[in-house]
Amino acid sequence: MLLRNSLWNLTGAALPALVALATVPWLISGLGLEGFGIVTVIGAIVGYAGIFDLSLSAGAIKYLAEHHARGDRRRFAETFWFGLAFYGVLGLAGGVLLFLFAAPLLARFFGVSALLQDDALLGLRLAAVGFALSQWQNYLLVVPQALQRYDRSAGSEALFGILANLASAAVAVHGGGIAGVVLARVALSGANLFWLAALMGRLGMPLAPALPQRDTCIALARFSGHTWLSRLASLLHQHADKLLVGALAGPVALAFYTVPSQLAGRLLGLTYRLASVIYPRVSALAATGNERELRALCLDATRILGYLNFAALGMITLTGDVFLRRWVGPEFVADGYPVLLLVTAALMADSLTTIPSLINDGLGHPKITGRFAIARGLLGVGLVWVGVAAGGIIGAAVAHLLASLLMTALFIGYVHGRTVPVSVRETLRTCWWPGFATAAGALVLALPLKWWLPDSVGGLLSLATAGALLLLVGGFAFIVRGDERSALRVASRRLMQGAR
Repeated sequence: MLLRNSLWNLTGAALPALVALATVPWLISGLGLEGFGIVTVIGAIVGYAGIFDLSLSAGAIKYLAEHHARGDRRRFAETFWFGLAFYGVLGLAGGVLLFLFAAPLLARFFGVSALLQDDALLGLRLAAVGFALSQWQNYLLVVPQALQRYDRSAGSEALFGILANLASAAVAVHGGGIAGVVLARVALSGANLFWLAALMGRLGMPLAPALPQRDTCIALARFSGHTWLSRLASLLHQHADKLLVGALAGPVALAFYTVPSQLAGRLLGLTYRLASVIYPRVSALAATGNERELRALCLDATRILGYLNFAALGMITLTGDVFLRRWVGPEFVADGYPVLLLVTAALMADSLTTIPSLINDGLGHPKITGRFAIARGLLGVGLVWVGVAAGGIIGAAVAHLLASLLMTALFIGYVHGRTVPVSVRETLRTCWWPGFATAAGALVLALPLKWWLPDSVGGLLSLATAGALLLLVGGFAFIVRGDERSALRVASRRLMQGAR
């Protein structure tokens, strides 16, 4: 089930991510560098509006999964309706505030040219409406995930994510401007909300209206209050660098920073999607007290996820400069390629905390995860501020990496062997070191091809294919266990038979 859910969850993120990367050149062409930077700024501002989200969705996944595992239909319904009401109020309040303060936000913090000011203001006000809709949309997505029905949530994410990216590119190319791009995304967010509401009925869950009891509300709010720290840190991590680059260096510099960092974030984000399916599983294991399976799950997930992230770093190192040149133009390579490498390394360091964070939260220890996460976010903001002022977009990327390395080392040193049922030494020996060595070996073997192959689209495809094959062979030979290889072969045969 975990393998199936991981693949579905990956698909739900991978397909929109690929379409998003493919449409970036169209957005830049239709909006210009400044317009593309402003759309990025609007996304960052709307993202920060989520600071008022007390991360109730994380608590909802945990308690919905536990109540479902125990067959407690009443508590399941109470948890669902409490979350739905909360996100309705949050969306309305946040959307109204963002709409009212749109003009001062743009005027005070970002140097938008006079030609684009009206378009940017309308775009931000439309995004305020989108924020209100997205709160219910994001909450409804977690309900099938809590039931470990990632096929349902992934299908919705893939369909509407692809449509949103294609619609944005089409509107930009046809002169719709900043506001037109934002309007297209808001409209599809509304359509997705109706789709998910219909899905709730098809899943046959116990969702008859139920007034949440005091103990249900307290348990959910207490857990979510701690995980909100992680949510706040995530907002700082995802958007602070863009806001600071935009404010200190301007929208054009932000475009040169956003394109490579977006590429790195989307690629490393895919591996997180593979791992995140263990969260409801850990919650269910915690409810039944199965510690042996929990320990095995921790080691297996860390081993696979670690290798995938090391492999992603290797592929970006190998092909990143050529890809940027062919994807968005040679002007993005000089500064963009170092940013790409630095941000990817920072995200890879952060990824080492993914499994222990999910296990901590699933076992009911969000306070530890939250405190480390908020420290990471605050440290990152401070360092990025200094980095941008001292070294522009390269300084911002270096600051990201320093914050990630320091806080990752502190976090894994604290939780492993304490709340996570595996020591750092065992994790390093059985998971991280084999993954790093295998990925590095594949990269060394593929590196000479970087200079032998022609600097063309065909050369890029050949280089990427060779690197991927070497990583795949290395992974099957040294990372994947024999029983896992057998399970993959069986799953592949069933898939091929089903396709016939």
